[in-house]
Amino acid sequence: MNDDGTIPKDNPFVTSANAKKAIYSYGHRNPQGLVMHPFTNEIWSHEHGPKGGDEINIIQKGKNYGWPIVSYGVNYNGTKFTDKTYMEGMERHIHYWTPSIAPTGMAFITSEVYGNWKGNLLVGSLKFQYLSRCILKRNQVYKEVKLLRCIGRVRAIEQGNDGYIYVGVENLGILKLLPGAKKNDLLLFFSSIFSLLKLINND
Repeated sequence: MNDDGTIPKDNPFVTSANAKKAIYSYGHRNPQGLVMHPFTNEIWSHEHGPKGGDEINIIQKGKNYGWPIVSYGVNYNGTKFTDKTYMEGMERHIHYWTPSIAPTGMAFITSEVYGNWKGNLLVGSLKFQYLSRCILKRNQVYKEVKLLRCIGRVRAIEQGNDGYIYVGVENLGILKLLPGAKKNDLLLFFSSIFSLLKLINND
């Protein structure tokens, strides 16, 4: 959409009969994270599958991402709704999770603060309560490293203007990811911030 809410003239289905003109891509299920790749300007998204089959996709104009025709997930009662994980004419995901991690929050590391982590993709997990550092090779997730295990349900991830990563955790608050820090260090940092805010509010 344009800044004023109007539909761009070059949207893929503007001239298609009976199509919703605002649609850019389709075949998605419950998208949660959406971020621009800092080096390629591609739009990356992740979405919840049903029971399994959470995906990371690179969004392209007019493309079909498969839902509900193709999926690695099943219905919540365990029954299958499709036996297809790929079909010609539909885009392949670049990564998927089974079982579902319930991904949420999404950010690329672009600062120099974390050394060779620059260019990695961070994804939070609601279900398993950790932060996933996705190491990429040629637009594929080559390896995952689980950080902040059992920290709580991760809700948001942002890189601040200072280059540090900030993680929003349900019922806990905002954590600052410190290079070389352990979980207890981060909790101590959070406790200090919380105490400072209490002091400010009490004043």
